[in-house]
Amino acid sequence: MDAQRFRSLSPWQRALVAVAVLLDGREAGMYLENDSVNGQGLKRAALDLAGVEPELRMALVGTLLRDALKEMR
Repeated sequence: MDAQRFRSLSPWQRALVAVAVLLDGREAGMYLENDSVNGQGLKRAALDLAGVEPELRMALVGTLLRDALKEMR
């Protein structure tokens, strides 16, 4: 996983990617690429997260989502 790619996103985008991966797993990138401005970056970040083993992915993405939400406050 390329964590730098995920960290380079804004907090709002990180939260969006995390929720998409939690809900759709490997298919999250397909939905996120429809963003006309940042679609490719969101898709790559989602694919990186979705590539993590399922046992680790849920905990990792949940933590990343909480961190993004805290930063948005």
